[in-house]
Amino acid sequence: MKEKFFTAMLFIFLITSLAEANFKDDLLKLSGVVSVDEIVQSSDKKVFAEKYLVTFRQPLSWKDQTLGNFTQRVEIGFAGYDNPNVVNVGGYELYDKEFPKDDRHELAKMYNANFINIEYRFFSKSAPAGLSKNSTDLWEYLTDENASYDFHNIIEQLKEILSGNWAFTGTSKGGQATNIFAYYFPTDAQAYVSYVAPFCNGIDDPRGFEALYSTIGNERYGEKQAKKYRDLVLNFQVEAIKNRDYVQPQCLKYSKDYSPYPLATASKDFEAYVADFGEGVWQYEQNFASLDEVMKIFPQSDDPLTEERENKKFLDAMVSVFKAEDSDEASFFPYMVQAAVENGNYALILKPLRDELEKFNISLDLTEETEKNYNACCDFTKEQLEKFKFKSDMREKMLAWTNTNTSNVIMIYGDSDPWYFMRLPETDNENIHVFTSSRDAHNIRISKMADEQKNEITALITQWLQQDTTQQHISSSGGGCNTAGLGYICLAILILKRKKFF
Repeated sequence: MKEKFFTAMLFIFLITSLAEANFKDDLLKLSGVVSVDEIVQSSDKKVFAEKYLVTFRQPLSWKDQTLGNFTQRVEIGFAGYDNPNVVNVGGYELYDKEFPKDDRHELAKMYNANFINIEYRFFSKSAPAGLSKNSTDLWEYLTDENASYDFHNIIEQLKEILSGNWAFTGTSKGGQATNIFAYYFPTDAQAYVSYVAPFCNGIDDPRGFEALYSTIGNERYGEKQAKKYRDLVLNFQVEAIKNRDYVQPQCLKYSKDYSPYPLATASKDFEAYVADFGEGVWQYEQNFASLDEVMKIFPQSDDPLTEERENKKFLDAMVSVFKAEDSDEASFFPYMVQAAVENGNYALILKPLRDELEKFNISLDLTEETEKNYNACCDFTKEQLEKFKFKSDMREKMLAWTNTNTSNVIMIYGDSDPWYFMRLPETDNENIHVFTSSRDAHNIRISKMADEQKNEITALITQWLQQDTTQQHISSSGGGCNTAGLGYICLAILILKRKKFF
């Protein structure tokens, strides 16, 4: 009797041990995984059973994999083997300080999904050895196509473990990457959800800046109020230039050495900074109340202020609105390379500011000629400018894709966002669902949208993530039975049969 009992317990133990989840071991068994490091979640922000920083080995070039490799970081929050999977691509680096927090994309929260957050190739610690912002070497492999193959490789490997359906998403540059990924790999995910995704028509796309001085905000605030806000921003920029002796050094105190960069100077960079400020106000906070408060207390005088005068507090208030801070130029450099080569960028248009300043007999160092492609001129050396030439191939592919796409795609925009004016064109393709909201700009999310839009978007994504798929992936240890496990089960069955339990 004891023998029968222990034999039965052996069988139960074998079955139970095979059913226990060991997600980290599963990750380590994947052929492309280099390392798996546990992320300790904040006690008050713990939302995953397990969370890891996983490093994958990727080729520099997917067309010629003999050229070498680099490692790519992926943050993975594990909710369950059968849960939906949300892949998020920010388009930039991952922020390590956010790892312990609940940093899930809203789709991962909505569907209690596994969260796969991918650092874009060549950003931060996902860069090959020898890559430098002062050289042209290796940058030719920073392409949308290579990045899409990176994502595909990561997903294909994780599908060996995770059996749920997939949603691929991203915001801004990540939204752009989401649409491009749907172009290259239309069947990798059941849903592709892009937020505020631009696609510029070259390195000097004028549509965003033209809207800053003409139509932006009309839908959100109404034409009359939007015009007041546009004028408020312009007047603020005028005052910044009029008082540049004080404001410029405050805003550029962390600026780079300009010597290697053609045409770039501190003076021109400040003027570009002031022009960009208008784009930044509309893109994010739209903090017109703060601008208005500064302008109300600003002395109504054509004379510039000085630090010695008691009006220094007004200048400090102006600088505080600019939010000048130390930025890591190296971390943004890969973005500029891709913008220059295939993703495009917005044109810097200073004519409205220049026209206003002429009323005070003030001229800008950035002329209409030198403002063209100035963003690249202050980031690239002469050698880089000669090599990083824009090609329209990717844009042409995406324009065609809007009419031919067969994937389940949702595009979400805020109509008071400057990047909204540089989006892909409207399409009649029934597989692409476009939702535009006046409730926010670049920060628009499903949760912020009107109930009707929110419900429609949620219904679509839920339908797509619940659809059956013929491709099933079983965990090599925790999520299912591997070959060795099947052998142990068969052995247990033979033992039990021999003991006449069956």
